[in-house]
Amino acid sequence: MKEAKDSSHKLDLVKVFEQSGTTAEMEALGIQAVLDAAEIRVVLGGETSFPSLPWTVSVPRADHARALHVIQDARKAGPKAAEQGEAEQDRSR
Repeated sequence: MKEAKDSSHKLDLVKVFEQSGTTAEMEALGIQAVLDAAEIRVVLGGETSFPSLPWTVSVPRADHARALHVIQDARKAGPKAAEQGEAEQDRSR
């Protein structure tokens, strides 16, 4: 009898962003939005009450490489692309 492979490690969370400071929350929320749009599950961590603690964005290990690629593409495209994407979403509603 063959044992089933344990694939639960593919669901282990891996950080794709970690930062503290005054803009960390906004950056984490932006990354969350980009990954959500790419249909990548996200776990957001952070605390508004304690700005010295870091904000984190984590994804399942199975999505890690794709998430990094999506984030990199979004950073290359810059804020202009984000504005265009939002405008397209508004038009499609």
